[in-house]
Amino acid sequence: MLAEKNKDIKKAYDLLQIISKDENARMLYESRQAEISDQLTRIKSAEEKGSNKRALRVEEKMLRSGDSIEDVVDLTELPREIIMDIKNKMNN
Repeated sequence: MLAEKNKDIKKAYDLLQIISKDENARMLYESRQAEISDQLTRIKSAEEKGSNKRALRVEEKMLRSGDSIEDVVDLTELPREIIMDIKNKMNN
């Protein structure tokens, strides 16, 4: 068995044995795991939002300097509709 060969696996296995027998400990563990998952989701969302903001700034600079919409789509990987919308707003 792997738990006998690896200290970390044995430690996790022992913890699992304890948690599975104690309902309160299991609930605490599941709650903690849910919180960790939520934090990772928030971090990923923030990173994606930051990337989109940077892409929008680059896109606007490219449009202002006269780059084609195709070039902007290729570089920023933003949807063509968003780029067209921003270009239309800039022209108004």
